[in-house]
Amino acid sequence: ADLRRYPASAAAFLKDGLPPSAPWGIKSETRLPLATLKATLSHLAAAGPRDFYQGDLAKSIASDIKADGGSLSVEDLAAFRAHLREPLAIPYRDGKVYATPELTAGPTMAHALRLLQQGLKPGSVPDATTYSEYALALQAAFRERLKDMGDADGKRSLGAEYLAPACTTHFSVVDRHGNIAAVTQTLLSSFGSKYVTPHTGIAMNNGIMWFDPTPGTTNSLAPGKRCLCNYTPVIAETKDGKRLAVGASGGRRILPSVMQLVSFAMDFGMDLDAAIHQPRIDASEGAVVIGDIRLPADVRKTLAARFDYEETQVQALPQKFACPSVVMREGDTNSGAVEIFQPWADAVAES
Repeated sequence: ADLRRYPASAAAFLKDGLPPSAPWGIKSETRLPLATLKATLSHLAAAGPRDFYQGDLAKSIASDIKADGGSLSVEDLAAFRAHLREPLAIPYRDGKVYATPELTAGPTMAHALRLLQQGLKPGSVPDATTYSEYALALQAAFRERLKDMGDADGKRSLGAEYLAPACTTHFSVVDRHGNIAAVTQTLLSSFGSKYVTPHTGIAMNNGIMWFDPTPGTTNSLAPGKRCLCNYTPVIAETKDGKRLAVGASGGRRILPSVMQLVSFAMDFGMDLDAAIHQPRIDASEGAVVIGDIRLPADVRKTLAARFDYEETQVQALPQKFACPSVVMREGDTNSGAVEIFQPWADAVAES
């Protein structure tokens, strides 16, 4: 219904005003050719990335948005700059976890790992005590995050954000030389703002959703402010020399997923096959702890006794857990894994 509000969005993603039906015949296919976006990408390749912010493309984007009642200007685009930042280096289990700083979920990850370091005494496998400590650490870290995080007085500190269906991509990569990367990119909610600029074919995000709509909070909307976001790409080094890159899609559920995968590798020495199949919990919905129904019976019983506990099957939609992607380098051997229940997740080995 939202995509139908904008002619360019409907033309790009709908057929006769409805989502295209999946074809029944095995040799049939449904394609949505994005010819306008293809031309835009070709233009960017020739003109360079700053054209998006200061050139013909910037003028086209601003003109389209103004014509449709929006307020983004050429001056807004021209003011944009990307900045390199030093990562957070978080000590953990005689290893180190490198996370994004400032208004991402990296500082919250650091808080959760500090609590795990203090409270979790790893055994041979994750047990009921392990998952209870995961829940306690995540709930405490989220309380701190939502209390006062935000861009206040030019200081990148920790504010409130609101759940929405996610439209995020994360990929983790390791190459034959051991170079490793964790990359998260998002349109925010599904289809972002639902608005496609008619002359460029670009789907615009809805980043304002990440601000707190309540005036007077640290993360309240204001001109020039940056918003709190859920990105949690990390690179970790274990005490025995393994390195891993991990991140996920899934909005606020990203952090719990990434923290647990890091713990599975660094606390319990799991390889990626074991780690990606190990059931997880989620504790991003305030007091509620969500458990994977595949957890052992004693774990589920303990969580139900200690928390406001709900459990669910792992499913594609709606997501109750994040969709992670993780790679590992051990000696000269690379491995990779993605969420096993998501049809759009994929792991690819170098040929």
